[in-house]
Amino acid sequence: MMMAVKRNEIVFYVASVALCAVSFVVLNQNTKLLLFPHKTAMEYLYNFKFVFVDNVGYEHSSGLFAISKNCSGVKLFINLFIIMVFGFLHRYTGTKRKIAAIAKFYLTALVLAFFVTLIRIAASVPFCTWEKFHLVHNVMSLGIHFAACLILYFFMEERAKV
Repeated sequence: MMMAVKRNEIVFYVASVALCAVSFVVLNQNTKLLLFPHKTAMEYLYNFKFVFVDNVGYEHSSGLFAISKNCSGVKLFINLFIIMVFGFLHRYTGTKRKIAAIAKFYLTALVLAFFVTLIRIAASVPFCTWEKFHLVHNVMSLGIHFAACLILYFFMEERAKV
């Protein structure tokens, strides 16, 4: 059964999409800063050394692989945020609660995307020497991102039943 979207709710959806667009632009302004936590985590986990290369990202000191802008998780963050807004915002009543829910969705998506991206990068490192590394990395990325979206959706659904 489809729910009718009230006109005043459309404002929240449009504002959320605008927030996504602004976030995408802002987060992609400084690749070095954006990827610094990912680089630091990989240095800690694998005892790697990275060098920042303009228009590439953080490259492994031996050139084995690079953590590029595409590895940042920004697109995943936007997908997770949109899933939460369009899937669950209607459950909140009142302007203040909707604004608080959007802020909560934003922070949840940001944190979840960061950790999922770290897992994706860390899981891909053992396959760096493989001839078909990019294929393995892309398939693994799709699976991990899809799983993150499903887990988030089902978690939010179960939470709503409580």
